[in-house]
Amino acid sequence: MPTSPALDTVAVIGASVAGLLAAAAVAPHARRVVVLDRDVLPAGPATRPGTPHARHSHALLASGRASIEHLLPGFTDQVIADGGISNGDLGRAGRWWIGGGLISDCDLGVRGLGASRLELEHVVRDRVRELPTVEIHDEVDVLGLRGDATRVTGVQTSGAGGQDRTIGADLVIDASGRSGRAGRWFPRIGARPPVQERIVVGLRYITIHVPARDDDLGGRSFLVAAATPAVPRGGVALRQEDGTWTITLFAYADQPVPQDPDGLISFAGGLVTPDIASLLRDRPAAHPAWTYHFPDCRRRRFPALPAGYLAIGDAICSIDPTFGQGMSLAALQALALRSALDRTGSVAGYPAVAARIADQAWQLVAGAVGALPGVLAPSPGVVGRVLGRYVRRVQRAARHDPAVAAALIRVTALLEPPPSLLAPAVVARVLRPARPSKLIMGGVPLSGTDNGTPPMINTTEPGPHVGSGRG
Repeated sequence: MPTSPALDTVAVIGASVAGLLAAAAVAPHARRVVVLDRDVLPAGPATRPGTPHARHSHALLASGRASIEHLLPGFTDQVIADGGISNGDLGRAGRWWIGGGLISDCDLGVRGLGASRLELEHVVRDRVRELPTVEIHDEVDVLGLRGDATRVTGVQTSGAGGQDRTIGADLVIDASGRSGRAGRWFPRIGARPPVQERIVVGLRYITIHVPARDDDLGGRSFLVAAATPAVPRGGVALRQEDGTWTITLFAYADQPVPQDPDGLISFAGGLVTPDIASLLRDRPAAHPAWTYHFPDCRRRRFPALPAGYLAIGDAICSIDPTFGQGMSLAALQALALRSALDRTGSVAGYPAVAARIADQAWQLVAGAVGALPGVLAPSPGVVGRVLGRYVRRVQRAARHDPAVAAALIRVTALLEPPPSLLAPAVVARVLRPARPSKLIMGGVPLSGTDNGTPPMINTTEPGPHVGSGRG
């Protein structure tokens, strides 16, 4: 810790993964960090009202794991000690069905980590509690901000006893989630509220846990079956620390997802691969199914940010949860916050970097889900459509070329920014003649067609290298 901390008191709104990592990021540079959450926080891995989606499939991408490890050394070892799964190379540990086809095995040089959202948040919370400058207070609701349009000076809170009080702070970090309370709070202090963009996805999904067997999926630890315009439904299967598969099935445009066992198997049989259906057959569910409705993705932009206020995680960008990027986005932003303080002793550079990190994921999701029937997304424009056609060629080439597969997965896993797919070495492999092939599933052609998911690529702003763990 610096001999003279840059910050006296930091107030963090929310004790989910984003808020906890924000606290870890500023802890070496603050005399006192106060984390506030309205829930009663559990002592172990357990659900709570503020995280109703926690039992669904959650992925911690390699970029997110590396970022958390940098902020909280020993995080990975503790998750594994608690039963988490240390996956092999991310390019071989699972099966990636992207754009309707199976992506080739490849070597990425990074390892995955398999554990439930409940376990991951529990370990992060335990590690943050150990930081000497951090206090975590539950059953405290933040009612609003103190200050004016130029500077935020603290938060107004209400505790379990109903007593209101003000906590003064040099810096307030908003990790309150996708509800985006800044839209209500900013006008009260005379500040301009954030501008919100939306992609209406109408995502409905259901999650069940079934017993895992060693030989499932040939010993692989996860499967991703992304939706396509021709097959606008998908699924994810993840091995968990309790010896089960967490299986999430989803559909867009408010299409129903069945909840009975036979209906789920039939639904899974209509995906781009029958593998998830095979995991569901003849296996009793370990728990009742959980359902969730996610109406829209949200991207908030702050045209005039008061000094003393920052946002992180879903408060900036809440994206389609089936992409599994939410925790990793928050971790990358927290690492950017730490890097800004390490370099300059100031948080002034953080908002721009956090926005670029969010934009990379937003572009990927907007391009992919925007092509699905019934989803309302901004038009990609002429350039976006051209790039979409190119990315569909990337997806097809990745089915037989391990080098292209590695480039595609690195972007999907937030290890590299989307413009990396335009590197000359990748373009040369993508544009060379492909081997003729055609996969058929349920009468739907899955390769040699344009039914893949086209991420949009920002060719003018490369953004940060989000997966290196470097400041």
